[in-house]
Amino acid sequence: MARLFAALAAAWLIASCGGGGYGGSQPQVPPPVTPLDFADPGMAVVKARPSPDGVTVLEEKAASILETGPQRRITLLDGNGVVRARYSPPQGFSLIDFAQHPSGEITVALASARTVTLVRLDRAAARSFDFPLVDAQAPTDPYVILGDGPHDDTSMVPVLTRDAVRLAPVAEDVVVALRTGRNAVVAYRLAFATPGGMGYAVQWRTLVEPGVTMLGIGITSGTFDTFGQLENHLHVHVDADAAGNVAVAVAGKPEAAPIFIAHGVFFHEPQTTSIQSGALVTRLASSGQRIGTTAVDTLQVSELHSIRLHPNGVALVGRVFSEKRDDGTGWNAYVANVDPSSGFYRVLDVDAGDVLFDIVRADAGRYLAGGSTGYTQNPTGASISEPSKPLLLLLEADGSVRRRIDVAAGARQNQVRSIAARAEGYFLGGMVNGPGTHSGDSNPALISADGFVRAIANPAP
Repeated sequence: MARLFAALAAAWLIASCGGGGYGGSQPQVPPPVTPLDFADPGMAVVKARPSPDGVTVLEEKAASILETGPQRRITLLDGNGVVRARYSPPQGFSLIDFAQHPSGEITVALASARTVTLVRLDRAAARSFDFPLVDAQAPTDPYVILGDGPHDDTSMVPVLTRDAVRLAPVAEDVVVALRTGRNAVVAYRLAFATPGGMGYAVQWRTLVEPGVTMLGIGITSGTFDTFGQLENHLHVHVDADAAGNVAVAVAGKPEAAPIFIAHGVFFHEPQTTSIQSGALVTRLASSGQRIGTTAVDTLQVSELHSIRLHPNGVALVGRVFSEKRDDGTGWNAYVANVDPSSGFYRVLDVDAGDVLFDIVRADAGRYLAGGSTGYTQNPTGASISEPSKPLLLLLEADGSVRRRIDVAAGARQNQVRSIAARAEGYFLGGMVNGPGTHSGDSNPALISADGFVRAIANPAP
C-alpha cells in the first residue's frame, strides 16, 4: 500500500476546480452549548487545543513589522474558560508553537535568532526540562542554488524569521517540522525519554525539502502584517495522527520561494518544476520514511495557512489571488484535500476578500473551516483593510460550501484562527478589534487585538 500511494502521490498534481462560490443563504446560529467564553484584551488567540484540564491556548500580541517577533505566550484555561496558568518565554527567545499531550503536559518550541529549544511543561505550565534541538546534519543538507538569497548554514531557523517551527503530538512524543538557516525543511520525531521522564531522544530525522534560495518580501508603506503574508512562504506546517503518521506542507511563491523547482530537481520529479504557486504536501510513515509528495497547483499567487491530517487525506486551507480587481476584492479563500482517490482544490468566494486559517474534519465526511472575510487589499500591493468579518463555513466532503455559520463579530479586523473538537461540539479561537496594515502608521497603540475562545455546538447535518 505504501508503494502504491507513493507512486500515485508523486505523479498527481491537483488542478483547479473553479469557483465554488457561496450561494448567499443567511448564516445560521448554532444552538447553545456548555459555556466556554474566554476573552483576553490585547492578546489574539492563534491556536487552541483541548487538554484533560480544559483548553491550551497560544496567544499573540500584535506587533509592528519593525519589532522582533512573534510575541506569544501559553495560557491554560479550565473547562469554563477561566485562566489556570500562563507561560511566557525567557528573554531572548520567541515562543513559536506548542503540542498538547494526552497526559496534560505540553511541549513548546522556543526560537532565538539561530537556535531552537523544546521545553516540556507540566499540567500547571511549570517547566520540566529543556531540550536544545541540535542537528549536525543541517549545515550539509543539499542546497539548490536558484539565485542570491540570505542563508546561514549554522542556524536552525531561517535568517528572515524565527517563525518557522511547528509541532504535532504523537501520544507523549512530539514531531517537529522546521525550516533551517539553509532553508531546508526537516522533520524529526522526538521520543519522550521514559527513565525519569526528563528528556527527549531523536527517534528519526527526515529531509522533507532541500535547501533553496528564498527571498524576503517587503512593503513600501504600512506597519502591520495583517495575515502574516510577508513571511507566509517561509512557514512550515505539520500534523500527525495517533499512529505516528505525519504530513508536512510548505508553500511556494514565484521568485521568493521556488520550492517546486528545487523539489523536482532534488527528488527527480520533473512534473513539479513547471509549478510556481501552491503547496507541496509530503506524507511520512511513522518510521519517518517518505511515502510521497503531492503538489497543489493554485495557478495564481497563494498562501498556505493550515493543514490537518485525517483518515481521508490531508486538508489544506489558505487564500489565493484569483483576480486583480480595482476594488481590492480579488483575494479568495481556498480549500484542498490531498488524497490520490478523493483529492480536490476549490476556490471559495464568500464576501469581498476571503481567507481560511484552519480546518477540521466534521461529521459525514464534511469539514469545518474558519477564517476572515469582507476585507479588501490593495490590488497592486499588500495593504489589507482594517474592517473584516469572522468567517466559519461548514463544507461538504468535496469542499463546496454547505452553509455559513454565524460568529459574533467585534470592531475592526475579525478572524477565526483556530478550530478544535470538544465533547459537545467545537471551540473557536481567534481575535476581534485587530489592526489593518496601516492602522498603526500614525498611532502605534492601534496595533492591538483582542483574543477569544468560544464554544459552539456541532453544526447540524
